[in-house]
Amino acid sequence: MENQFKLTNSKEIIAYLAQQYPNCFTVEGEAKPLKIGIFQDIISRLDNSEVLSKTKLRAALRAYTMSWRYLHSIKEGYSRVDLDGNPHEIINQEQMEHAQQQLKESKEKAKMRFKERAKESRKITTLKIGDFVKVIVGNKPIKVQIINIEKEHIKVKVGVGMELTVKPEHIINK
Repeated sequence: MENQFKLTNSKEIIAYLAQQYPNCFTVEGEAKPLKIGIFQDIISRLDNSEVLSKTKLRAALRAYTMSWRYLHSIKEGYSRVDLDGNPHEIINQEQMEHAQQQLKESKEKAKMRFKERAKESRKITTLKIGDFVKVIVGNKPIKVQIINIEKEHIKVKVGVGMELTVKPEHIINK
């Protein structure tokens, strides 16, 4: 039982699938549209393998098929491929439009996350060690003094001497 579920993260699982089924999965370059039902095909080929769990496989396939490079591969008229790289059903316009919508939404979310990080980064650069600020701890803001500023966290000292590490978004004012 020492081998039970060796592969646990999505990147490792996709690398394993690319090694096992190189005509279907890739870790770099252009992705190929996968046959609908590929999960079941993989499960039947692995036949109770202890390399990965069904849950982790499902999550890895979800991550793979939601990646930007995969969504770019979904084009009307292109064939989906099975595990051996053989062509299967043709992608229709509705499937292509769905993939394009998913891609658009994913890019918008990434843009929003980037803006939030930039905003937090600007907030950190305006703070200085020794400044007194208020932070939200629980559901109440408390007055603290900044004692250290790190890349993504700020160390603060509460009046009684206790030190806390907080995220920039928990700081509410100077």
